[in-house]
Amino acid sequence: MSQSADFPSPVVEPKKKGLSLVWLVPLIAILVGAGLVVRTLMERGPDITVSFKNADGIEPGKTKVRYKSVEIGVVERVELSSDLEKIHAHVRMSKSVTPLLVEDVRFWVERPRVSGTNVEGLGTLLSGAFIGMDIGKSKKAERSFNGLDRPPLVTFSEPGTHYKLRARQLGSLDSGSQIFYRRVAVGQVVRYEMDENGRGLDIEIFIKAPYDRFVNAETRFWEASGVDVELNASGLRVDMQSLNAILSGGIAFDTRGDPDKAAPAEKDAVYRLFVRRDVAMAMEDDEVVTMRMAFNESVRGLNIGAPVDFRGIDIGKVTWIGGEVDQAKGVVQMVVDVELYPNRLRQINVKQARKMPFKEGINALVSGGLRAQLRTGNMISGQLFVALDFFKDGPKAAVDWSAKPPVIPSIPGSLARIEQQLQGMMQSANALLQKLNALPLDQLSADAGAAMRSLDATLKSIDRQLNDDSMVQQDLRDSLRELSKAAAEARVFLEYQTRYPEALIKGKAKEE
Repeated sequence: MSQSADFPSPVVEPKKKGLSLVWLVPLIAILVGAGLVVRTLMERGPDITVSFKNADGIEPGKTKVRYKSVEIGVVERVELSSDLEKIHAHVRMSKSVTPLLVEDVRFWVERPRVSGTNVEGLGTLLSGAFIGMDIGKSKKAERSFNGLDRPPLVTFSEPGTHYKLRARQLGSLDSGSQIFYRRVAVGQVVRYEMDENGRGLDIEIFIKAPYDRFVNAETRFWEASGVDVELNASGLRVDMQSLNAILSGGIAFDTRGDPDKAAPAEKDAVYRLFVRRDVAMAMEDDEVVTMRMAFNESVRGLNIGAPVDFRGIDIGKVTWIGGEVDQAKGVVQMVVDVELYPNRLRQINVKQARKMPFKEGINALVSGGLRAQLRTGNMISGQLFVALDFFKDGPKAAVDWSAKPPVIPSIPGSLARIEQQLQGMMQSANALLQKLNALPLDQLSADAGAAMRSLDATLKSIDRQLNDDSMVQQDLRDSLRELSKAAAEARVFLEYQTRYPEALIKGKAKEE
């Protein structure tokens, strides 16, 4: 028996074609993983980069991005910029906010801050710092942003209107300073920047709705910071706002004239920021005439800016004070230049004056007795103002139109007149003293002494004659006794006539 006959011959079956079930499980796992990756990629929000000056309070994986206290992103990593001036925070945002990521979106780090009288971000002491977000109004998408140093004072969603003010200096104002309308806080200063030539400041303000409807073409803004104290010819003036405005500064505004007749504010209108309320609310004069006045008295107490008054109406102001030599008279006159506002004079209810030109009108007033005079406006400070009034008894005068500027005639002020009267009294007193000095006082004194001695001797003689032992005294006693006896007889006669009045006609009756 052969060896090959002992073992069966192997049968080789052909290999089946197709996928084995063993590979089905990993294939399914790959498909599921790929689906999860695709789903994650589809649900994942956009990556953005926000640049800040420093990374204070920012921690990768912990610092959230919030909008209206809702978490919409998280910081994934932080890195320095190539110039080492800033840091770039790479933030993973939620997909739902993708349409909101436009070029004017603003980001900032919310942390505790103390500014003036305001304390911000106290909630972050417990929750930690986070990145705040304010949505913009642009339609252009953006993925790289520059963060703000501090939260914006006004968000885009807050209703109201932005305005711009022009100022010569910032004063005590700052970003966040409040804006007041009739002492009610209605807005705040948003930001400020110096203009290109360095001569002024552009201040952006925001007034909340519905108070922005009170801003119109006749609105005037002024600084309402601190306490404004002024001592002028009108007296002592003290103006102050709220305590918050005193501490942190502020701006106030109001409408000049009738608010109902004021035109609406123009778009992008720029307003001037005045220093004081009285300056802001003063009416603008489109016609200004410069005149000159000469005074033969001291102008001490008269300041540039002092008012020119016409019976209580402010019709101008002093612009220059100086002196000039009158060679014809050989004296020095004090010269005062003023600006007059003819329209204020025309407001007086005089029909002819409203249509009369200024030159013709001022000539008529001066011919009627109008003169310039220095008067004391404040007795405490001694400050003066220029008064225009009528003096009918004064000498005739006219406006000197040949001078540049024209000269209005003047008369001495009340104090100058008092000084002149005092000088006249002193001169009269000096003349009287000179006359007294010219009299022979020594001879008069000697004569008066002799007369006094003679009078004294006479009085002594009378006193001796009235002595009790003198004959005059005895005769005086006898005369008094006779007088007393005559009075007694007269009394008896009068009593008889009272009882018997017919005795005056019939005579005395015979005694029974």
